[in-house]
Amino acid sequence: MTDTESAPLRSIDRLREIAGTAARAANAHNTQPWELRFRSDHVEVGWRARYALGPSDPAHRDLRLSLGTYVETLLICAAEAGIPVRYEPDFDADAARVGRIRPDAWPAASPRSVADVEGRRVWRGAWSRERIPARVLDRARRTAAEAGFRVAVVTTHAARPLLVRAYHWFFGDAGIAAELLAWARLTPRHPEYRRDGLNEVMLVLSRAEALAMRLFFAPAVYRLLRPLGLVRLLTALSSGATAGDGVVLVVLGSRTDAAGEVEAGRLVTRLWLDLFQDGIYVHPQSHVIDCPGTVDDLARLCAAEDGERPLVFFRAGFPAVDPAARPRHPRRENGEHVSG
Repeated sequence: MTDTESAPLRSIDRLREIAGTAARAANAHNTQPWELRFRSDHVEVGWRARYALGPSDPAHRDLRLSLGTYVETLLICAAEAGIPVRYEPDFDADAARVGRIRPDAWPAASPRSVADVEGRRVWRGAWSRERIPARVLDRARRTAAEAGFRVAVVTTHAARPLLVRAYHWFFGDAGIAAELLAWARLTPRHPEYRRDGLNEVMLVLSRAEALAMRLFFAPAVYRLLRPLGLVRLLTALSSGATAGDGVVLVVLGSRTDAAGEVEAGRLVTRLWLDLFQDGIYVHPQSHVIDCPGTVDDLARLCAAEDGERPLVFFRAGFPAVDPAARPRHPRRENGEHVSG
């Protein structure tokens, strides 16, 4: 094999080098569902069913969004590493595949960097009163339009009633409560604490709050207290995520197929990394879209056009404290995302 013939294969093999960094991609419940499957002349991007959420993601929209965030993050990392590849969409639910990464010409430089990928994180704590500049919101709208989507900007005040109703639905579902507890890592003694899931640092919980979560979501306690007002209590305790200043950004799209949701996930990565470059953090709250009682109201709030539907809902703003002072969210080892 000549050097010219082997160059594409080397570019494919080099993806192993950046797979771990790309795994910093945003994903629901930090399940990290993606998998790279190395073939002779390409890499399949797929997912492992064991890491797909159930009741918390009833339509598997979050799964497909998470896979899209991974694809885009992988391409950003490849561009910075000088690995010439391109993404070829080919969604196949039976094969648990979203597409393929193939060798290509020299990659174009990306305005997003590996440093952005490694620094970005979700913020679930308190927010400052600083407002997001209009130019930043305009940039988000342009970025979405270039990808074939639309970003609607609404105030937190206008979105609050929907958030409260959606939280009540979320906490009132026993299956969701059990799944949330299953992915919670509320003490460093948990065997998966440094690998995946939602730990107390990510959730911005005090020691007492983490203990309360472990207690309230335990199946026996949940069944006992649910008729006695537990759902209202949990909704009230989550009110901090609905209060204060700031804005909510909603990504809307007219593509209703699974591949379109993967593309929306790719857009989310661009939006969130762009915001991060300006010191702006996000808090996704997908239950507003999953909840049957709020999704239509959300569409109306965003003045959805014919065929449009909400795909992503997240609050954006400036944290009241520096999130960078907190440990990074855990990720599984590089090899656990790779097969073949």
